[in-house]
Parts: sequence; structure tokens; C-alpha cells
Amino acid sequence: MKRLRLAALAALVLAAFAPFAAAAELRRGNLAEPDTLDPAKWFTTYESWIIGDLFNGLLQLDARGDEIPGAAESWTVSDDGLVLTFKLRADGKWSDGAPVTAGDFVAGFRRSFDPKTASAYASFGYVIVNARDVVEGRMPVDSLGVRAIDPMTFEVRLTEPSQTLLPLFARYPNFFPVPSHLLARVGDGWTAPGTMVSNGPYRLTEWVPQDHVKLEKNEAYFDAANVKIDTVYYYPTDDDASAVKRFRAGELDLNMRFPPGLYAMLKRELPDETRADPASWIGYIVLNQTDPRFADKRVRRALSIAIDRETIVTRVLGNGELPAWSFVPPGTRHFVSSGAGDFSAMPMAERQAEARRLLAEAGYGPSNPLTFTFMHRIGEANKRAALAVADMWKAVGVDVRIEANEVKVHYARLREKAFEVADGGFSADPDAEYFIYLLRSDSIELNFGGWSNAEYDRLASAGNRERDPVRRGELYAAAEKIALEETAMIPVYIPVNRALVHSWVKGFEPNPSDSHPTRWMSVER
Repeated sequence: MKRLRLAALAALVLAAFAPFAAAAELRRGNLAEPDTLDPAKWFTTYESWIIGDLFNGLLQLDARGDEIPGAAESWTVSDDGLVLTFKLRADGKWSDGAPVTAGDFVAGFRRSFDPKTASAYASFGYVIVNARDVVEGRMPVDSLGVRAIDPMTFEVRLTEPSQTLLPLFARYPNFFPVPSHLLARVGDGWTAPGTMVSNGPYRLTEWVPQDHVKLEKNEAYFDAANVKIDTVYYYPTDDDASAVKRFRAGELDLNMRFPPGLYAMLKRELPDETRADPASWIGYIVLNQTDPRFADKRVRRALSIAIDRETIVTRVLGNGELPAWSFVPPGTRHFVSSGAGDFSAMPMAERQAEARRLLAEAGYGPSNPLTFTFMHRIGEANKRAALAVADMWKAVGVDVRIEANEVKVHYARLREKAFEVADGGFSADPDAEYFIYLLRSDSIELNFGGWSNAEYDRLASAGNRERDPVRRGELYAAAEKIALEETAMIPVYIPVNRALVHSWVKGFEPNPSDSHPTRWMSVER
């Protein structure tokens, strides 16, 4: 009898603690402190990773970074490609239990295109009827080409067919919905911890600046039963070396980067945890062409030709990166670069001589050196690459001062054109349209250097409209050729997606766009 009582007591104790034992927690290194968690105001991947855990767009991403149904269970495209109609899932709810409606998507889209919001990526949706006129203040927000046909049917009208807009509905938070019922009550304050409601697999419970962002499982999510991680912590880990130490100590379950100089050692000591996977990404240098020095294409070409990209990828970075001779990454679907920017067959001594000749022709030399500040983002890889490039420029007589900035400060200065020369990085789905967009004249928030070419814009727009994938790739290649010949910006290297992932984290799948939603992961210690 006594044994039965003890057994019953033990069972009660186990039952009482079962929820705590079963709770799964994931600690993610997020590289940098987010500036915002407002879907309409995001700018960096450090924000989109968190926002992607909090919200579902019309589409969502699976573990491999491919688009699948999200808040919409199905959609249709009209025969002319100009009308997209989405049927929302009946069980879609906000984390406070309110239903997700087509009106929430109307509100989300309108808010992102509202000039008062100044969404950085609104121009990616200029193909939507009246979008550009709304953003630039020529038409009211309610004239945007979106509407709720009924509470569960959302429609988007386009000015021309687009091959890439649908994927953006999964990837870019500015196309996510907002909780209309909450927004109407509290306005922009709706994103604060304790106030925010979200429609994705997680909800925001805490944000301690420069320490962590805490998310907890959203029990109202339509697929909550299959979400295996209960709590997610996102930590800003802009110091790569410190992040490695925290990972080794078990303080981080995964971190989305490690110092390039440690790759060989980490691969030797942590072979299963060290990842270096192909990326749809470009590392580049941008020159502020509102400055007369860099408006001179001879100067731009001289600076480009003086960079020894092979040395940077093999001796400075050394993770399997590739030298970049174009700004559309290799392996991009239906795209073959013209090779116009490839001078890899030219010996380095000849490159340096040509760089000096071009600089002299532009009026620079030993008695009047080209002098500027080269800004780079903090992070070990960025620092090492920037120092190497500065040395290469000094070898052709250029006087360079190095300046490092926190990531959000760096990109804010780029957007404001408060720089001379700076590094940059851009990642996207492996489709040329995204990378071509970086240099379009209407890419106000991403064309940091301000380069403009009417024929480039014409070819880029034609590529966006073209529905045949091969012809589309040809149009983009012709546009890129113009930009490479003009040295519109300087491509330097094609990165790899570097990550440290503990063996107990399951469901972390490599993919070119480096998308890893927590909802597909589990922790199995």
C-alpha cells in the first residue's frame, strides 16, 4: 500500500513538472540589434528574421526557404497576370484570438505604402496599381490597388505582370498584415511588447534593448500543434568572436555567422556544427555619385580594377567565397552574366598600372592623391575585407581613411547619402530582378550611390514584365552589362552563408536565401 502511495505521489510530481520538462527553448544569435519589429518599417535581415517568426504573410517560407501557403490557403492569377486573388484560411487568427481578415491585409499594405510610414521596401511593390503615386504623395492611400472582396478574399491589382511579387509576399514583412482592431485603438504603439498581437507561430513577450528579444509560441496560430519550439530568444551578436565563445559555452544554440579567419579551425574542431553553404548574396562597394569625384566613371573603374578579389576570398576571408565580377550572383535562375566586369585574366600588376592611368587621367596622382573615407559595417569579415581593400587602393596612390559603424547606423547613412565610399551587402531569393533592382533609378532606398541610366531602367522594366524566363534573363543580363561597363557599383565577393548550429537543433536547412524560420525547427538534446 505504501509503495502504491509513493508511486502515485511520484506520478503527481512528474505530471506537475511535465510542462516544464517538455518546453523547448531556442537561443538564436541574431548578429545585430534590431531597429524595429514593425513589419512596415523593417530594413535589415536582423529584423526580418524576427518579424518572420511573428507574422505570416499571404505566403510563408518552408524550412528550405521556398514559398508555401501562409495566411492564404490558395490564390489565383488572372489570365493577363494583372489580378491576384487570395483566399484566406478560415482558421487564421491573431494571437489575441481575433480573426485575420482581408481587411487586415488591406490595412497592412496601405500602411506600408503610406508616405507617413516611409517603408524602405515599398518600391518593390510599385507594380501594384497606384503604388508609386501613393508613396510619392500624388494619390491618397485608399487608391492603392488592393481591396477586400469579402472578409476572407483579398485582391491585388497590378499595372503589369510580375514574376517576383508573389515570393515577396512571403519574404518581405512590409507585405504582411496588421491587426486592424488594435491599430485603430493604439496607432503605431501596437508593436510594443505586451501590446503587439501577431498572426504567425510566435508572439512578442519581451524586448530588452542590446540584450535580447523574447518570443513565445502563439497558441492561436492555425498550425500551433506542429510548432515544436515554445520559446525563442534572439540575441544581438555583432561581435563574431564573442558569439563563437558563447556558442561553445552552450549559451547560443545557433548563430548566423562566425569570423572568417576561424573557419578552418571551427571545421576541424566542430565539423558537424560549422556550416558554410552557397548564398544568394552579393558583397559590394558603393560610391556616392552625388560627389563629383565618384561621378567620374574613370575613378570608379580605377577603384574597382585595383581590388584583388582573388586574394580577398582566398586569404582574407577563406570560407569558400567566390570573387564577384557581376552583381547578380552565379547560380541565379535563368541568368548568365555578360562578363563585362570580369578582368580576372589581367595580371594584378597590369590592373594596378591601369588604375593609376585612369586616376591620372581624372586628375589624381602623387601630388594630388584621391582621398576619401571608406565606411564599413562592424563584424570581423567586413573589417578584414575593408582593411584589405584599403591597402589595395593605397597601392595605386589612393589615400583612404577607414571608419566602422554599427550596422543600422551604417545603412541609415547610406540611405541618407551621408558617406563617400562604403561597403554593403544584399541577399535575396535567387532571381535576377532583386539584384537588378539595386541600381534602378526608382530604387530610392537601395540605390545608395545614386547611379542612373535610362537604358538600364528600360531593360530592367522590360525584364520585370517578361513572362518567358529565358528572355527575361537576357533582358536582365543586358541591363547588368550597362551597369558593369559604367562601374555603377563595385562587386567584390559572393559570400557563403556562415552559421554555427548545435547538433541538437533539428530542421535547420541550408538554402541560398538563408531563411530559417523557427517554426520548422526543434531541439532534441
